[in-house]
Amino acid sequence: MHVLVTGAAGGIGGGVARSLAAAGHDVLGVDRDAAGLSALPDAVETAVVDLRDEAAVRDLLADRPLDAVVSCVGGYEITAVEDTSAAAFRRQLETNLTAVHTTVSAALPTLRERGGRVVIVGSMVGSVALPYHGAYSAAKAGLDGYVDALRREVAPRGVDVALVEPGPVPTGFNERAAAAVAEANEEGASGERASGEGPYADAYRAFEGYSPAATDVETVFERVATATTADRPRTRYRVSRRARWLPRLARVLPDRLYDRLVRAGLPGGILWRLLHR
Repeated sequence: MHVLVTGAAGGIGGGVARSLAAAGHDVLGVDRDAAGLSALPDAVETAVVDLRDEAAVRDLLADRPLDAVVSCVGGYEITAVEDTSAAAFRRQLETNLTAVHTTVSAALPTLRERGGRVVIVGSMVGSVALPYHGAYSAAKAGLDGYVDALRREVAPRGVDVALVEPGPVPTGFNERAAAAVAEANEEGASGERASGEGPYADAYRAFEGYSPAATDVETVFERVATATTADRPRTRYRVSRRARWLPRLARVLPDRLYDRLVRAGLPGGILWRLLHR
């Protein structure tokens, strides 16, 4: 198979690119992080592209044979909704949603011709909105809707679409977000928030050292590879028990009780202490 992996400099994207290349597939790994791409093995072809740039993506994929697009792009900041500027909100939407669309829309003509597929790595927070992840949750929930619409449009035209939703994975992704919180708190970069006088100061301090893990990263690689290569992939893969049971609880619990449960799973909460002791 000829496979495009986006976000290939990241923990999940890089692992997926390596796994698919090791299995004998022709893999093109794309990211804007040139240093991260350089760490991939020679078996993975690489290209440095900002996936938010529609013209650059279309130029890259013009006349390129593709059997699958695997989107692993993503990034987020730990911030209360009230403290999220319009620029920061827009940045997360572009990284987590627009960067997926530019790739998918450019690749679809080829995928239709070849009976290919689209595999998108989303997140549990697309189904379970987490406090202090408002912009990220909004982007990933939007990705859920995007995937459903896409699947219903292209399935009659011979293209499979699958969504992989992991829980927290130890790739450094959450740790980088936590480090940014700690840096802002230390440097006083956020005014009231850093001074300890803002309404969310205690929550920000609790997120310092945030390093959740719901499943091992190899399991995520395996699910993405399965979605990419299976003869008949599932439409959705929820990876980890937390990613499976939290959305189910949302359907049966009253909203306020469910809200309390979600808050209890945050750093410092009762459920967090039980899960991470």
